[in-house]
Amino acid sequence: MTHLISKNSWFYTITLLLLVAMSCFLCCFSHCDGFMLLNSFHTKALNFFFEIITFFGDGIFLIAVSLLLLFGFKKHRKLAFLILLSYFISGVFAQFFKAFITAPRPSVYFAMHHYTYYLDTFATSRIGFRSFPSGHAASAFAMATVISIYCHKKSVCIAALLFALLVGYSRIYLAHHFLIDVLGGTAIGVLSASLSVIWYNAIQSKISKIVKKSLFHKNNWPNTAFPNSSLSNP
Repeated sequence: MTHLISKNSWFYTITLLLLVAMSCFLCCFSHCDGFMLLNSFHTKALNFFFEIITFFGDGIFLIAVSLLLLFGFKKHRKLAFLILLSYFISGVFAQFFKAFITAPRPSVYFAMHHYTYYLDTFATSRIGFRSFPSGHAASAFAMATVISIYCHKKSVCIAALLFALLVGYSRIYLAHHFLIDVLGGTAIGVLSASLSVIWYNAIQSKISKIVKKSLFHKNNWPNTAFPNSSLSNP
């Protein structure tokens, strides 16, 4: 893990700063005040924009991207497998926490605490008590982490993180989650993707060693098929 972080210090430094910024915001504002501040400006155009953006954190989108890379761009098959693996791991972590943590979604939370606050997105937002963590944020940041590590370019890193950040904010804007849910999803996504890269490289290295060892033994196997030939008796 240390080697992976040092090799991709640019990405992990920005991600850490992002997590610290979100944590500081949560410390400065209450649950409700922070949510209202982040939703202080709504328009129909932005509603439409974030409805599209939020889809990029959906599992269907990630699977579609993986399949496209797998069958359309064969030289990037490793990236496809990493995206799928990170999505699966982040999904398992997210669902685990959702199963044990009771956290009402924004519209439910405001109704429970009798706040006279209403957003136009409350009408279509999710309801229930499985708000923490944000699965979309986890998926988006898992994908951003994998792409950043795979491409190893600052421009790609910034673009991938901006993409994930927009997906995360879309969950707050559309009133599906609070900031703390997005923070949890971000941490899960980055951790899951990092573990995916480490595990994939470890498995790939083991397979490579087994294949090389097998080929070495095959090439050095004694010639017993023709014991009386000149090949065995020079």
